[in-house]
Amino acid sequence: MTGVPATAAERLLTELAELRHAAGEPSYTTLVRQAAAQQPPLAITAQRLSDWFGRKAVPAHPAVVRFLVEYLQPRAVRTDRYQSRPVAWWLDLHQEAVRQRQAGANERRHPADAPSHRLGRPIDQCDPLALEVHPAIQVPGTGTVPDLLPGYLPRSHDARLREVVDHMLDGGLSRLVTLVGGSSTGKTRACWELVRYLDGRQPRRWWVWHPFDPTHPQAALADLDRVGPYTVVWLNEAQHYLMPTDEGLGERIAAGLRTLVTDPGRGPVLLLATAWPQYWSTLTTRPAADAPDPYAQARDLLAAGTAITVPDAFTPAELAGLDAEADPRVDLAAAHAEAGRITQYLAGAPALEDRYRNAPPAARAIIQAAMDARRLGHPLALPHALLEQAAPGYLDDHDWDTLGEDWLEQALAYTATPCKGARGPLTRIRARPDDPPRQDGQPCYRLADYLEQLGRTERAGIYPPDSLWHRFATTITDPNLLRHLGQQAEHRGRYQHAIWLYTPAASRGDFDALFTLGAMRERAGDIAGAEVLYTQAAECGSVGALWALAQLRKETGDAAGIEALYMRAADRGKLGGLQGLAQLREKAGDTAAADALYLQAADRGHAVALRGLVQLREKAGDRASAEALAVQAAHQGDAIPLGDLAWLREEAGDIAAAEALYLQAADRGHASALSSLVELREKAGDRASAEALAVQAADQGDAIPLWWLAWLRKKAGDLASAEALYVQAADRGHAGALWRLAQLRRETGDLASAEALYVQAADCGEVGWLWGLVELRAEAGDHAGAEAIAVQAGSRGDASALRALAELRLQAGDQAGAEALAVQAASCGDAHTLLKLAWLRKEAGNLAHAEALYLQAADRGELGAVLELSNLRALADDAVGADGLRRFGLTGSGKIATRLDFGP
Repeated sequence: MTGVPATAAERLLTELAELRHAAGEPSYTTLVRQAAAQQPPLAITAQRLSDWFGRKAVPAHPAVVRFLVEYLQPRAVRTDRYQSRPVAWWLDLHQEAVRQRQAGANERRHPADAPSHRLGRPIDQCDPLALEVHPAIQVPGTGTVPDLLPGYLPRSHDARLREVVDHMLDGGLSRLVTLVGGSSTGKTRACWELVRYLDGRQPRRWWVWHPFDPTHPQAALADLDRVGPYTVVWLNEAQHYLMPTDEGLGERIAAGLRTLVTDPGRGPVLLLATAWPQYWSTLTTRPAADAPDPYAQARDLLAAGTAITVPDAFTPAELAGLDAEADPRVDLAAAHAEAGRITQYLAGAPALEDRYRNAPPAARAIIQAAMDARRLGHPLALPHALLEQAAPGYLDDHDWDTLGEDWLEQALAYTATPCKGARGPLTRIRARPDDPPRQDGQPCYRLADYLEQLGRTERAGIYPPDSLWHRFATTITDPNLLRHLGQQAEHRGRYQHAIWLYTPAASRGDFDALFTLGAMRERAGDIAGAEVLYTQAAECGSVGALWALAQLRKETGDAAGIEALYMRAADRGKLGGLQGLAQLREKAGDTAAADALYLQAADRGHAVALRGLVQLREKAGDRASAEALAVQAAHQGDAIPLGDLAWLREEAGDIAAAEALYLQAADRGHASALSSLVELREKAGDRASAEALAVQAADQGDAIPLWWLAWLRKKAGDLASAEALYVQAADRGHAGALWRLAQLRRETGDLASAEALYVQAADCGEVGWLWGLVELRAEAGDHAGAEAIAVQAGSRGDASALRALAELRLQAGDQAGAEALAVQAASCGDAHTLLKLAWLRKEAGNLAHAEALYLQAADRGELGAVLELSNLRALADDAVGADGLRRFGLTGSGKIATRLDFGP
C-alpha cells in the first residue's frame, strides 16, 4: 500500500481489493456461485462485487465480509507477500466502516448528493405495466383507446395513501405502506397513482426501484443496502419478497427493509407494498408459543408500517362518480360489473372465470394443475413439461381416451386467448432478449392472478393427483423449492409424495431434506436407515441431525457414544458438535471446558453458542465478560444475548444494569427490548418515565411499547390511564391498539363506541379484529349481521371472525351451522376449526364423522390432523390402522398407507 486510507470504509475496500488480488483474482461468477452455496445462502451479484472490489460501496452485511474473507484468505496466504488477519479484525473494520457511512449519510438529504449508480428510474420514466399494473379490457368497435390505463377515480383508500405521503414529506421520515386486498381490486393501480401524486408534490426528485431480476427476493436482497433517499421501493405482491420458498431469505429481506425504513440517514424512503389478504394474515399472525415462527422479521416490519385495505367493490357514491363517458371501458364496467366490482371487471375477471368454467377437459386440466402448483408454492413461471405431464392426472379415463394427438397444443391455445383484451387464463411468458435462457430450454406459462386466487379458495380442500407430485420431482431442480413442496405433502399426511420430493432435494445438497428423510425412516421403523441419513446430514452441517443421532444413542443408553458423536463432529469443524459438547460439559459441571467449547463455536460464528456462553459467564459471576460478549454478538447482528442478559440482571435485582442493557439491545434492533424497559420502569413506580419512553418510541414509528404499557395499566386496574395510552397508540397508527381500546369500551358497556372502533381497526387493514365485532353482534342477537361480517372478513383473507362465529354456533348447539362455517374458514386458510369440530364429534361418540373432518383438515394441510386420525383409530381399537397412519401416513386418495418406498 502506498498510503493509509483516510476512512475505515476506504481501508476496508482497499484491503478487500488486495485480498482478492492476492487470492489470484477469482472471477465474480465463481464468487457468486460460492456465496449461493453457503448455509444459509448469500444472494450477491456480479454488480455488487464490482462495486465492492472497485471501491465504490461498502458491503452492508457482516456475513458478506465473513464469506469473502473465509473464501479468499486461505488462497491468498499461499503467496509470501500476503499477511493473514483474523476474521474478527475484518468484522471490526467493517463495523466501523458502516458506522462512518451511516454518520455521513445523515448529511445526504437531496438527490443531487446521490451516487451516480442510483437504483431505479425517475417516476416520469416508469411504465405502469412494467410495474405490474393490470392492463384493462378492450372494447371492440370503439376505436383505439389513447391511454394504456382507464381513467382513475380516487377512493377512500387513496385519500389515506396521500395522507401517509404528506406526513412523510412533512416529517422527512421513511414510511412503509401496504395495500391489502384481493386480486384485481386496484391495489397496484392505487400505488401507481400515489407515486404520480408524489412526483407532483416534489417533481423529478423521486425514483422508483422495482427489484425483480433475477428473481424478486434475490434482487431485493442484493441491492437493499444501495437504496438511498427519495426512493420508492416497489414491492408489488409482497409475498414474493417476504415469503419465498427459502424462509431465511425472506427474513433477511424483511430485516434489511426494517433497517432501511428506520435509518433516518437513508431517508426519506417510501416502501410501497401490496398483498392478498391470505398472505397478509400469514405474515402478520403470531404463531403459538411452541410453534415455529418463520416470519418474525416480516411481522415486525409490517406492524411498524401502515396497512390500508382496498375494498373489493365500489360504494354507491363511488359508482356515481365514475366518468363513464370519458372511457368506453369504464362505461362497459359500470354497466356490467357485478355488485360494484369495477376493477375486477376492467381486469377481465368475469371473462376469465367464464373461460375456466366452460373450458374443455384438457384446458380445464392444465388450468387446475397450474392452480394447484401455485397454491402449493410453485413460482409464477410454470414449465411446459410440468403442465404436460401433470394434466393427465386431472382427467378421467373417458376424457383422456377421447383426446386428440395435439390435445396439449389445443388446450394451451384455448387458455392463451385474451379475455376482452386482458391476459388469458394461462399464457406463455415471453423471454426478453437480454434474459438468460432457461437451462432446460422450455417455455413457461403464467396463471392469471384472478384464477390463482379463485383456485386457492375453491381447491383448498382438494388434494392434487399423484401426477402433479411426480412432475414436481422431475421438472424442478431448486432444492429449496423441492423441500418446500415436500413439506406441503408431508403436512397433508402424504409421506410417500413427500419422499418423492425430499429425495431429489437431498441429492442436490439440501441437508435439511436429508435430515427429514432420516426422520421419516425413523418414524417408519427403519432405525438403521435413519441413522445412515442422520449421519450424512450431520456431516453436511445439520445440527438437527446431530441432535437426532444423539437421541438415538440416548435411547440405547450409550452416553459414551453421544460424546464420541459430538467429538467427531467438532473435529470436522461442525459447530453443532462444539455446542453439543459444551452443553454436555455444562450439565456435568465442568464449566471451564464448557466455556472453552462455547468460545470455539462462537468464534466461528455460531450465534446460539455465543448466547450460551453469555449466560454461562453471567451465572459464573463474570458479569463484565458476559456483557462484552453480548455487545460483540450485537455488533454481529444478534441482539438477543443483550436482551437475555438484561433479563438476567433484572431477575437478580440489578435494575440499573438491566436498564442500560435493555437500551443497548433496543438500539441494536431487539424487537421487544423497549417494551421490557417500559415494563421495568413501570414496575419500579416510575410511571412518568415509562410513559415518556413509550411515547418516544411511538413517535419514532414503534407503537408496541405504548400499547404494552396500556395493557399493564389496564391489568393493574387503571382503566382511565390505559384508555388514554391506547388512544395515543391508535393515533400513531397501531391498529392493535384500536382493537384493545374497543375491547376496553366493550367491557365498560360502551358498545356503540366499541363497534365503531372494531370497524376502524378493520379499515386499517387489521381484518382479524372483526371477530370482536362478530361476537358483539351475536351477543346482541343480530345473528344475520354477525354472519355477514364474518363472511366479509373471510373474503378479505382472515378467517378468525368465521372461527369465532363457528364457536358461537357450537355453543348454541348448532353443529351443522358450525361445520359449514368451519369449512368456510378452512377455505380462507384456517383449518384449525375443523380439528376442533372433529374433536367434539369424537367426544360425542360419532367417530365416522370425526374421521371425515380430520381428513378434510389433512387435505388442507393442517398440522396434527394425521396424528389425530391415528389417535382416533386407536380409540376405535384399530391398532393396525393407528400404527399405519403414524408410520406411513395416507395415500393420495386418502386411504391408510401400508408402506413407504424410499428408493435404492
